[in-house]
Amino acid sequence: MIRTQIYLPEDIYEDLRLIAKTQKVNLSQLIREGAKNVIVGRTKQIKNDGWKEFVGAAGKSKIKTNAVKDIHDYYANFGK
Repeated sequence: MIRTQIYLPEDIYEDLRLIAKTQKVNLSQLIREGAKNVIVGRTKQIKNDGWKEFVGAAGKSKIKTNAVKDIHDYYANFGK
């Protein structure tokens, strides 16, 4: 797991703390659960929008470059 720091408005913090206490889970677990729910909801929205395909964020990018070849050629011809 990755440790991170977030800032919450006091009222949200108190509400989360109360929910965590009544459900007998720690605050971190409750926040992870909430984040997971946001990811699921937003992922559905993103898939419907199709923007990930456009920017190449959905798996392998559709954008092809010759960057590796260009770098190789540059260093192969360096100083000639």
